[in-house]
Amino acid sequence: MTDSDTAIGPTRPDEVEAILEVTAQAGVFDEKEVYTVRELLDGYYDDPGKSGYNFLSYREEGRVLGYACWGPRDLSGHGYDFYWLCTAIEARGKGVGRALMQHVEAEVLARNGIWIVIETSDTDPYAPARRLYERCGYQKSMLLPDFYREGDGLVTYTKRLR
Repeated sequence: MTDSDTAIGPTRPDEVEAILEVTAQAGVFDEKEVYTVRELLDGYYDDPGKSGYNFLSYREEGRVLGYACWGPRDLSGHGYDFYWLCTAIEARGKGVGRALMQHVEAEVLARNGIWIVIETSDTDPYAPARRLYERCGYQKSMLLPDFYREGDGLVTYTKRLR
C-alpha cells in the first residue's frame, strides 16, 4: 500500500458499523463492551468536547482497519486516557495499532498534554495489546489483581510525552 491508500483521521458517522464490527470480531470484547463503544461514539458525534471522547479511524483504501478512542482525564490538566485501541483481525501485526497510538500521542501533545494513561486487563487474551503498549514506550505502573472479576486484574500503563 502507498501512503495515499492509507489515512488516519477523525472517525466519521458513516464508519460506526465498521467500528462496531471490528470491535465484535476482535475476540476479547463481550456484547456489553461493544455496546459501550456505540455509546461512546454517540457522545463523540454529539459533542466530543462535552463527552470527553475522541475517535480516530485507520483507513486503507476506504476501509476501516482500526480505531482509537481517547480523551482528557477528568480532574487532570495534562493527563489523557487512552480508552480503546482495536485493529481488524486481518490487519494485526501490520503497524495499524502503532500508527493509531502515534496519532493519539500527537493529538495529546497538540493539546498540551503530558501524560497518557491506559487501563487494560491482565488476562492472556490481552497480552498482545500489553506487548504493543510496552513496545510503544508505555510503562506498567500498577497491577490490581482481580479488579474486573476473579482472575482478571487491572494493569495500568503510563507514558510521559514531554
